[in-house]
Amino acid sequence: MKAIVVHQGGGPEVLELEDLPDPQPADGQVLVRVEAAAVNHFDLSQRSNPAQTGTSLPFTPGVDAAGTRTDTGERVLVSGVRGTYAELLAAPAEKMRLIPESLDAARAAALGVAYSTAWAALVDAGLQRGETLLVQAGSSGTGQAAIDIGRHLGATVHATASESKHGRLRELGAEPLAYDDDRLAELGANVVFDPVGGTAFERSLAALASGGRLVTPGALESPIVTLDLWNLIGKRLRIVGSGPASGTTDLDHLIELAGKGELSPVVDRELPLEQAAEAHRLIEERQVLGKIVLRP
Repeated sequence: MKAIVVHQGGGPEVLELEDLPDPQPADGQVLVRVEAAAVNHFDLSQRSNPAQTGTSLPFTPGVDAAGTRTDTGERVLVSGVRGTYAELLAAPAEKMRLIPESLDAARAAALGVAYSTAWAALVDAGLQRGETLLVQAGSSGTGQAAIDIGRHLGATVHATASESKHGRLRELGAEPLAYDDDRLAELGANVVFDPVGGTAFERSLAALASGGRLVTPGALESPIVTLDLWNLIGKRLRIVGSGPASGTTDLDHLIELAGKGELSPVVDRELPLEQAAEAHRLIEERQVLGKIVLRP
């Protein structure tokens, strides 16, 4: 089979297309023919610094894929299983979720980690219908997922992004703002979804109304932040750490909603597997809105 292999950490150029033996499923595993593999920020971190992500060399990147079980012919989404940048994937049967015919492989793969992360974060933050939600990095995969889920939950959504992406954010139902927009401090958001950290964190806190909640599922810029405790105390703010949903119930629910058209994962573009390096480069240069999906 064809697969992307990383032999040493580094830039996108370390992603190499190679011929590998077909994987042999172990007990409890099933072979899946991959139709679409989503590219996540985790993949970029894993590529650039394998040791930091607990990855041994060499390895095949990727944690989200949609495809077909070779034993039953059922269409499935496999999420949270490493090695999806390949034509074939041996994965635990318990990690496979059935996907309806109404959901194509690319959009199914785009659900995976991004939507599980955004869903868990907004549930952890207790987002309610009628509240105001600010999504930092609204053009990222998790940012777009948070916009989509926020609208589904009945929130009024604002999102930050570079000006060139403001038109697309409006199409997604979010009011766009620049990262350094002075209006952030006057927004009065009930919830801020901040996967950025770093210098964005302080602006996220400033954007909150009294009693607001900042939920962070990641640190795309930096995990080191500045925190004004008087602001935290005076406005009775809460900071919530969150990660992808650990169970499969939430993912089943997300698949059901997407199949009904109530959630709409955005696929920025589809690229052949051999262009994995180009996919990583585009994400690093912030030229993407939503997800890039690789097609083996």
